[in-house]
Amino acid sequence: MLLPPLLINWSLRRFISRRGICSVVYSDNAKSFKAASKDLVYFSKILKDSEFKDFISSRGIAWKFIVERASWWGGFYGRLVKSVKDPLRKILGRALLTFEELSTTLVEIEYVVNSRPLTCVADSFSELNPLTPIDFLQYGRKDHDYPLHFAELVNKASSRESLIKRKKYQTTLLKHFWIKWKEQYLLDLKIVHHFKSPNAHKEVKIDDVVLVEGSSKSKILWELGTIQETFQDRDGHIRACLVKTKKGLYRKPVQLIYPFEINE
Repeated sequence: MLLPPLLINWSLRRFISRRGICSVVYSDNAKSFKAASKDLVYFSKILKDSEFKDFISSRGIAWKFIVERASWWGGFYGRLVKSVKDPLRKILGRALLTFEELSTTLVEIEYVVNSRPLTCVADSFSELNPLTPIDFLQYGRKDHDYPLHFAELVNKASSRESLIKRKKYQTTLLKHFWIKWKEQYLLDLKIVHHFKSPNAHKEVKIDDVVLVEGSSKSKILWELGTIQETFQDRDGHIRACLVKTKKGLYRKPVQLIYPFEINE
């Protein structure tokens, strides 16, 4: 269902109230939508609506569409959207959630995505810390570990057993989402860096800081490590690395070592 410009305006106001004023809003080109002509007219009306136009112009916000039929112009943010939508569709496809439970789950997923490591900052190895989107979005609020505790819907008519059951159900959904999202995100990291440099693993150097995938499926961040030594095969290709983490030295295959989104 298409929303009137007023509701789009309210949505943008909520976003600005939570995240601050943005300078540019990017969106897919209207012609790339399924109902091309209808959506093109729809978005044209929104952008021409006097109240909406006054709202964004008074705040210096520019609304830009990417080139039509060129979804790759969306870059990595397009992959992030897909990495959320696909696991969410699989996990919540037949889940029975109330509106409040669904809203809470989506906010928890927002935390998962915004806690991904972009790059790292450090004065020394002992102070090696990831730099995440939350560091820019929510100063001073990243003071808890994944998974977060869900806010329970307290109802006088609800029994203790039913509340515990609902909480376990929500927690299970979020954990399943985390597992699937993590797999998709790591795959996207490899794909993006492959297109940037098809020989990315050959360019791994000593002292590079990388993400090291472990067996834990309940932590939002992987271990950070620095490459101490590389091991090549007979053809000169790097197949493994000696990685130093806070827990010690480990020999890891390159398949379990990931560069950051921002590594330059």
